[in-house]
Amino acid sequence: MKKLITLATAVALGIATTLASAEDNFPSKPVKIIVPFAPGGASDAIARPLALAMSQILGQPVVVENKPGAAGNIALTHVVRSAADGYTLLLGNISTNAMNQTSYADRLQVVPSKELTAFGLIGLTPSVLVASTNFAPKTGREFLAFSKANPERVTYWLPGVASGPHFDMVELERFAGIKMLAVPFSGGAGPGFAALIGGQIDLGLVNLGGALPLVTSGKLRAYAVSTPHRLPELPDVPTAAEAGLGNLTSSWQALFVPSETPAQVVRKLHKALNDSLKRDDVKEALAKSSTIITPSKSPDDAQAWVVGETERWAKIITASGVKPQ
Repeated sequence: MKKLITLATAVALGIATTLASAEDNFPSKPVKIIVPFAPGGASDAIARPLALAMSQILGQPVVVENKPGAAGNIALTHVVRSAADGYTLLLGNISTNAMNQTSYADRLQVVPSKELTAFGLIGLTPSVLVASTNFAPKTGREFLAFSKANPERVTYWLPGVASGPHFDMVELERFAGIKMLAVPFSGGAGPGFAALIGGQIDLGLVNLGGALPLVTSGKLRAYAVSTPHRLPELPDVPTAAEAGLGNLTSSWQALFVPSETPAQVVRKLHKALNDSLKRDDVKEALAKSSTIITPSKSPDDAQAWVVGETERWAKIITASGVKPQ
C-alpha cells in the first residue's frame, strides 16, 4: 500500500512539474487569434497588426483565423471548447461578449462572461449618428422635435435585428420618448450607406471609420458622436449629450481566453498585448480603423469591465423586447 501511495504521489508531482514547466515556457508553439467575423472587416483590421506585434514580443507566430457566423457565436463556442492553455484567443467585442449573452440566451451553448476571461482591453471604436442629407432636420435637437411630431415616420438603418446599433437606437427611443421604424439590411455596410446617401433611409448609427469620409465629403450629415468629448476628426459634431440624445455607444474590443487558462499564462498574454499597444506601428494601424486605444491595467480589470458591460446590456436588451430573427 505504501508503495502505491508513493507511486501516486510521484505521478502527481510529475504532472504538476510538467504543467508548471509548460506555463513557464509559454508560448512554445503558434498562438491563434480567432476573429468572429469575415476577413476585411473592422475586427480583422484590429486583429492583424496586433497578431504581428504579439508574434515578435512572444517569440512565436500569432496567426489570425476567421470564424464568422451566427453573430459571432460560432467563434465564441469554438474558443470556449478549446484547450485552456493560452494558445487559442478570441478577439471579442461589445456585441459578441456582452450583448449576445442575453440576446441569444436561448441559442447560445456557452455563457461568455463565465466561460471566457478577458485578459486585456484593446480599444473603443466611436459611433456616429448620421442622417441622409435629404432628411430635413439639420441637428440632433431638430431630429428629436421632428420625430416627436411624426411618430414612426423616421426610418433608421440596421446591420441586423438584435445587433448593437439596434439596441442603441431602441435605447435612444426610450430616452427621447420617440418611435421610429427600423429597416434591417443584409450584405454588410455597403447597402446601408447607399440607402442613406440616396435618401431611402433617414438615419444610421455607424462606426467612425465608415462615417468619417462620407461626413467630411458632405454625403451624409452627422448629428452626434458617442464619445464623452468631441472627436478631433469631427470637431464640429457635438457629443450625444450635447445634442440632447442621451448616450450613444462606442463599441469596444478585447482579447479573451477560456476561463480555466492558468493565471501565469494570462499574465504573459496581458503583458504582450499591452506592450503591443504601445508600438507606433500598432497605434498607426488602429488609428486607421478609428480605434481609440484603451489598455487595461490588469487581466482582472479587463474581466471586470466585460462583466459590468454584460450586466448593463442585459437590462437594456431585456427591456427592449427585441429578439434575433
